[in-house]
Amino acid sequence: MAVTGADERIHPVEDPSPHWSDSLYFNVWDPGSGLFLLTRMAVLPNQPGATAGVLAWRRGEPFYGYGHNLDDMPLADWDDMTIGQLRYREIEPLQSWEVRLDAGDARLYLRWDGFTGVVDYADNAHPLPRAVAWGHYEQTCRVRGEATLGGESFTVDGFGQRDHSWGYRDWAGVGEWHWVTGFVGDGARSFNLFHVVQPNGQTTVNGFVHDGGSDLLIVGADRATTEGAGRVPEGYDLVLHVEGDRRFSFRGDADGAEVPVRPGGGATVVHERPMRLATDDGLEGMGVYELLENSTAGGSNEAGTVAG
Repeated sequence: MAVTGADERIHPVEDPSPHWSDSLYFNVWDPGSGLFLLTRMAVLPNQPGATAGVLAWRRGEPFYGYGHNLDDMPLADWDDMTIGQLRYREIEPLQSWEVRLDAGDARLYLRWDGFTGVVDYADNAHPLPRAVAWGHYEQTCRVRGEATLGGESFTVDGFGQRDHSWGYRDWAGVGEWHWVTGFVGDGARSFNLFHVVQPNGQTTVNGFVHDGGSDLLIVGADRATTEGAGRVPEGYDLVLHVEGDRRFSFRGDADGAEVPVRPGGGATVVHERPMRLATDDGLEGMGVYELLENSTAGGSNEAGTVAG
C-alpha cells in the first residue's frame, strides 16, 4: 500500500512491549557552513515516555548536543510535537517539515522540503527485519534555515533526509547495525544504506540511492572498512547495487570524533561519526556512519541521550 498523509501520524500500538515506539529522524549537511546535524524524537506509549535529541558537528568536530526525556506520553501528534525545547511541525504531509530548537543560547530553525516522494521500505524485496522496524519510510530533502549553535550564528542551505519508523525495536535482536548515509556534489546524489547483521548471522541490505531526481532501491552492497581505535571505522569503500543493474561507489573517511548515544537512556550504545565522502566520478560530500553493536540489555529506540 502506498504511503499517505495519514501515515505521517503516530501509528497504532500493535504490541504490548515497552520497547514499542514511533519515531521521526532528520539530518542535514550544509556545505557552506560545514554543519552536519541530526535530530530524532521517539514516543514510547507502553512505558509511557518520550525522548528527543540533537547532535551537531561542524567541520568535523562535535560542537553541540541536546537531549530531553519525558516520563509520560505527550498528548500531541507528529503534525506538531514538542519535547523539551525541541519542536517538530508538519507544513505539508509527505513534503515539508520544520524543526525548531530554543534552548538557552542555542537556536535552530530548519525546514526540510522533499525532492521526491517518500521511499517506503515495504516496497523493498528485502525489508528491514522486525527487530529494526515494523514500518519505515524515508525522503531526500533540501534543507534551509538559520542556526545559532556553539556561540555562532549562520545560515543553512543544504541537503538532508528524514524518516518515520515505528514498531517493537528490539536492539537485542540486532547483532550489528550499520546505517550509512551521505550527500555528494550539489545534493543531486545521496544514499541511505541499512546493513543489518542479525545474531543468527543473517544479513539484510536495504536502502536507496537518490540520483538525478530518482530514488533507486538498493538490492545489494559491498562494504569494506578500515578499522581504527574507535568503534566506527576510520574509513570505508562502498559499492551500492541498485535496481536496473546500476552501481554507485563511495569512499568514506572519518572526519572528526565519534559520539556515543544511549537510545532512550538504555544500556545499548549507538556510535555516530561524520565521514568525508568522495565518488569515483569526482564528487565530494559528507555523511554519517552509525554503528550499533548487540547489547543483551536491549533499549528503547533511536532517539536518546549522549552517552557518558
